[in-house]
Amino acid sequence: MSSLIRLAEVTDLHKLSLYERQLYGAEGYPELLFYQTYRQWPQLLLVSQNDDVASGYSMMVPLDPQRVMLMSLLVATDFQQLGLGKALLQHSMVVAKQEGYETMELSVAPTNTKAVALYQKAGFSVLNEVADYLGKGEDRLIMSKQL
Repeated sequence: MSSLIRLAEVTDLHKLSLYERQLYGAEGYPELLFYQTYRQWPQLLLVSQNDDVASGYSMMVPLDPQRVMLMSLLVATDFQQLGLGKALLQHSMVVAKQEGYETMELSVAPTNTKAVALYQKAGFSVLNEVADYLGKGEDRLIMSKQL
């Protein structure tokens, strides 16, 4: 199975929103958000592709001229355990640096131990833990890395 990381195309957006619903149900990002991100910051929406199928994505948004937020990194269930999360993260950091950002930030559920470990291995540090960051009971670790 061959894989690559590339910029998202408009034809990917529906599938990415389907992956969100498969993994997160009603709380997954809606298709509209993918379209808006694609229109506003096309260079910050990346897709992993295995053979001819979009298999995951990373979505970044600017916080300010120096900082970018990794809003989401997702690998579809059928493509997990292939190293795609690591590849998407690494490629996202390269793209962010090329775009002139100095720091990447993200939030992750403290209970998502696989994601926390992935980010720590990539050099991210926990800045703080915020209770109810995404609503009641949705605590998050805020992590950051200099690019």
